[in-house]
Amino acid sequence: MSPQAMLNGKSSQVTEQAVEVIHQRIQQGTYAIGSTLPSQRDLALQLGISRASLREALTRLAALGLLEIKAGKGVYVISQHSKAAEQWEGEHRISLKDFYQLRYVLEGFCALLACEYLTEQDKSILKQHYEALANAISEQNWQAASEFDYAFHQHIIELSHNQSIIQTLKMHTEWMKKSQILPFVQPNLAFKTIQEHDVILQALFKQDAVAAEKAMQAHIIGAAQRAGVYFSRHEQ
Repeated sequence: MSPQAMLNGKSSQVTEQAVEVIHQRIQQGTYAIGSTLPSQRDLALQLGISRASLREALTRLAALGLLEIKAGKGVYVISQHSKAAEQWEGEHRISLKDFYQLRYVLEGFCALLACEYLTEQDKSILKQHYEALANAISEQNWQAASEFDYAFHQHIIELSHNQSIIQTLKMHTEWMKKSQILPFVQPNLAFKTIQEHDVILQALFKQDAVAAEKAMQAHIIGAAQRAGVYFSRHEQ
């Protein structure tokens, strides 16, 4: 699929997809470290988007630590990986992308299984976690938000009743918690976390197993992207 075909859609989707295309070009070496990107006029034309959408995409990539924007001089590539990914990989044996992919597979399946066991009490608990998460985000208390996020996910994992998955993820509790605070590196996108959790919650409340699995997987992809990690298109 060409970049222009990919970038058809709503404004926020256009920006997100522009971020992904530029990020991929940086990782592939099309835009090498130390080089400058094409002018904003030329790059906007290449991608088939407005300069306003492009500026937003560049600002997000700069916040992630991949680009440096120098007024009057251009936009420089300074890293192939987000600051969050580089920090993670300096502390752990596996990449941040690997861990988000693990969560994508296991937590998606947990959401599917949870629909079979969900009780009214569980619905109440999940709603409380969701509301606490939303309140923490509205107050920009990122540490509290990540803790309520963890509690929300952990309850769904426990609801799967799959002890193999539960124990596997429990062995990586600290990794789980850290992977849930990293997406808040872009505070202006935190509202997406609320939206994604609402979709998960509604699917669970309807006990729609397929929708719950898809909603959880979409959320993991979104969280990874906000931390500067992108899955390949066939994984989405």
